[in-house]
Amino acid sequence: MTIYAVVNTKGGVGKTTTAVHLATMLAKSGKSLLIDGDPQASAASWAAWRRDTEHETSPTTTCLTGKAILSEGKGLASGFAHTVVDAGGRDSAGLRAALLLANVAIIPVGASNLDAAAMTDLLEIVELAKEYNPDLIVKVLMTRIDPRTKDAGDMLAFLAEQKLSVLRTTVCERVAYRRATGEGAIVHEVAKGKDKSAIEEMNNFYDEVVNGN
Repeated sequence: MTIYAVVNTKGGVGKTTTAVHLATMLAKSGKSLLIDGDPQASAASWAAWRRDTEHETSPTTTCLTGKAILSEGKGLASGFAHTVVDAGGRDSAGLRAALLLANVAIIPVGASNLDAAAMTDLLEIVELAKEYNPDLIVKVLMTRIDPRTKDAGDMLAFLAEQKLSVLRTTVCERVAYRRATGEGAIVHEVAKGKDKSAIEEMNNFYDEVVNGN
């Protein structure tokens, strides 16, 4: 059983998109639980939209907030092969509980100066969590990147200075992700997998995080 927490104190970094894709792809290999720990309940909305479609293989989705993510999430997760927590986009009891519950923390991060500033604050929270959850593995995922700019290179340099483990996969800003999330889907399922680049990005992300490739 592996528990993944998708976390960032900054919104707009593709956190829910990352969480729902991971949970759905994991569901294809075993029972998957998606815990929506964000008060905005974006993942729960996605799950509701998904129930209205004919998409197959879905994670079981539930909402937990605050400390309940740890106290109740631990028991719930025991009944599933995989669990993904979409934690709230700010420093909160829920985000901290998700870091204590998880085996693996995935940090989606953009490439702006604001993203770098938010990372500095988040890393303090992660280090505190590691005092109580010393085996926590932390992986950074570059998301919503505009390949036409050099911003990604600057962020990678910053992350290297912080001695963080950064996934090789880079997720670019694509219409396919917004469309998929709004339809309760993942990019593989939208328009019969029309956006091959988005599908490749998600497959590569999954292989790195789950299979270690």
